[in-house]
Amino acid sequence: MSDQYPLDLSPSPKFIFENFIEGKSNQIALKSILAFPEWPAPVFILHGPEGSGKTHLGEAWQASNTDVIFLDDAAGLDEDKLFAMTNQALNGELSGLLLADRQHPDQWPVKLPDLRSRLNYIPKLEISEPDNDILEPIVRKLFEDTGRSIKGDIISHIISRYERSIPILMVLVNQLDHAARREKRDMTLKFVSSFLKRTRG
Repeated sequence: MSDQYPLDLSPSPKFIFENFIEGKSNQIALKSILAFPEWPAPVFILHGPEGSGKTHLGEAWQASNTDVIFLDDAAGLDEDKLFAMTNQALNGELSGLLLADRQHPDQWPVKLPDLRSRLNYIPKLEISEPDNDILEPIVRKLFEDTGRSIKGDIISHIISRYERSIPILMVLVNQLDHAARREKRDMTLKFVSSFLKRTRG
C-alpha cells in the first residue's frame, strides 16, 4: 500500500494576470479574455480540463474589471439563475459575464430550452491540457514554494512519468517534500525516481 502524506494547507496563490503562465495551450484564451471589453458578445464560456487555468483566468479577469461576474463550474449552477444572469449581461445590465466549466456547453445537462438556446450562441474559448512549456515552470515554482531549488532533470523526469495534471502534480510535490524531510533525504533524481516507483506500486 502506498504511504499517505498530509496535503499542503497553506493559503492558495493570488489569481492575477501577472502570475499566470502563458503557453501554447492557453494563449488564445488568454488573449481573448484580455481583450475585454472589446468582446464580440458580453458573455464568454471558457472550458477545459481541471488544472488548465480556467479559475485563474476567471478570477484575474473579475479582479481587473468592474461590474463583471465570473461563474466557475457553470454546468452545475441553478439553470434559472444562470439564464437570468446571462440575460442581464446580454441586456447590458452587466458589463461582462464569464462562465467556466470542464465540459463544453454541449455536454452540460441543461433542461431549460431557453438556456440551451442562449448557450448555443455564446462565444466559447477552450483551454487544452498544459504542455511542457507550462508544466515545467509550474513544477519548479511548486518546489520553490517548499523551499527547494530543483534541477531540470528532476522536473523532466516527473513530467514524463507522471500524470500531466496540475492539481495532481501539486499533491505529488507535497508528498515528495514530506517524504524527503521525514527520511532526511536530499531531493535528488535518484530519490524522486525511487519515490515514484514506490507510490505507483
